[in-house]
Amino acid sequence: MAKIHKATDEFVLNVENLLEAITGKPYGIVEKEHLEGRIWGVYLDEDKVKLAESLLMNHGAQWVEEEKDGFIQVCSDKFLDITDMASDLYDFWFEDTDVLLDRKNWEKYRKEVPRLIAELEAAERIANELNKKYDTNITIWSGEKPYLKTGFDAKGMSEDEKLHEIERHAKTMLKMWERRHKWVVTVGAKMYRKTERSRMRMIKFREDVISRLQDITKSEYTSGYKKELLSEVLWSIVGCHYTKKDFNTNRGVWYVKKTKEDIAIFSDNFETINARNELEYNSIKLMGGVTAGDYEARLNFFSYYDDIDEHGWNIARPITKQEAMRNGKKAIINSKSLEDVAKQVSREFKVDIRVMKDKPVLMTEFNTKGNRQQVKLHEIERRAKALAEAWKRMKEMVKVAEDSKA
Repeated sequence: MAKIHKATDEFVLNVENLLEAITGKPYGIVEKEHLEGRIWGVYLDEDKVKLAESLLMNHGAQWVEEEKDGFIQVCSDKFLDITDMASDLYDFWFEDTDVLLDRKNWEKYRKEVPRLIAELEAAERIANELNKKYDTNITIWSGEKPYLKTGFDAKGMSEDEKLHEIERHAKTMLKMWERRHKWVVTVGAKMYRKTERSRMRMIKFREDVISRLQDITKSEYTSGYKKELLSEVLWSIVGCHYTKKDFNTNRGVWYVKKTKEDIAIFSDNFETINARNELEYNSIKLMGGVTAGDYEARLNFFSYYDDIDEHGWNIARPITKQEAMRNGKKAIINSKSLEDVAKQVSREFKVDIRVMKDKPVLMTEFNTKGNRQQVKLHEIERRAKALAEAWKRMKEMVKVAEDSKA
């Protein structure tokens, strides 16, 4: 049976006093009922400082603790939010941020999230330099919110030896935090400004596109996300039902994506054309009524619908397989009729609208190379109007066909 190490209250108080002396900031001792298997823990007590001061503090020695096996570690606060940076700067969404725990994956994601990977690499480089100089073992723990940690095996050490090692590791972690912060406000800030300039131009154009689409279709739109490596999609727009106000809005334009040289526009799946509410709509999607963009640009696929629980609270309720089968009644779409409508609006609006090969979805695309933003907007508007008209005509045809059966 493994030996369980112990620590006196006086020793833990000495650790707290040591950290306060090193940092000049208040620390607290973790209450025993909150140790969760640790022998003791001491933490930077930010509740005792003002918010403005807390934001400027050195968080390199945020937490010090001893495990039951006698290993003592010094941990920093989290220094990055991978999900926020990837989505805010690059419209990229990690299905699993733990992929970045493996340094080998950093190169794979460099093209998609260069500023994020650069910060992880800078932190690793600084850690390696400090480890070599001060004989520590600082490593990055980079899940969704990476932090730094270092530690040592304290088995067989006296309390004075432990305090000496804690001081050495804590001081190195404070240097680590300071140097990493310096990189953020210099090199990192320069990279951010460069990315931000081009991104703001993109955001402005995307907002203009959304505004035009809303005027044409009366539907709601939001920005899409990239989830695949090297997808070649620079930005995207997806239709949404955030307002839940009307499922009869025109969904002739439901996904727009921009690649290096082209813009492609897609309708929603026409099998959803009769959906009356979110449950029916999402059930049809789950039963195969998907369209372009449903998998590649949306964060949450159609597995939930808004409902009210037994206490009257609004909740996102998962759709069961039985509910999907019961509510996912697809509209019967005559493929020849859809082809005919696509040809009609193509002639009338002088654009090329075609039916996708694998699903009842209309699409159109055009080359943007050398075009100014205003020209691109004009082309999007022309094609969006054609797709909206196609949706309107198909809805009328489906209604006539169903009325005739009644």
